[in-house]
Amino acid sequence: MTVTTDVTKTGNTVTGRFTLKNLPTFDAAEVKKPLFAYVGVADLALERIKDVPAELTELNKTVSTKVQAFVAEVPAQVQGLPVAVRSNVEKASEKATDLYTKLTIRGERLVGQIRRQPATEAAIAEGKEAVRKAEAAATAARKSVKAGEKAVEGAAAKIG
Repeated sequence: MTVTTDVTKTGNTVTGRFTLKNLPTFDAAEVKKPLFAYVGVADLALERIKDVPAELTELNKTVSTKVQAFVAEVPAQVQGLPVAVRSNVEKASEKATDLYTKLTIRGERLVGQIRRQPATEAAIAEGKEAVRKAEAAATAARKSVKAGEKAVEGAAAKIG
């Protein structure tokens, strides 16, 4: 990145220009993926939370029998643990990648639906209008400052 400056100081006034060149670039589609995944997770969580009360009722009925069966199986499971851990880590990695992809797609779809809503489109239009007005105000301020500088220079030349 290259930064150039042309700054002068006169009394308490600093004027000048800054130029930035060769700014870094990025792929906007890749930058959006984590946000879409986040939105997808939130949407999936809301969908799944509806099933929690029924699952808790069912789990409460079967927990004691499952605990007894689990305790009886513990010695055999401990011996096969190293192989099972390796296998489970590989499966979990594949599953996480697949889930991340699905959540990204789900989030992107939801964000697209939100963007197409009339209220969202109106807010975007208002934002663009505000940016346009701010740019116009900045241009007017620059012109005013230049006119002020010329007036001060003219007055200073007359004073001597």
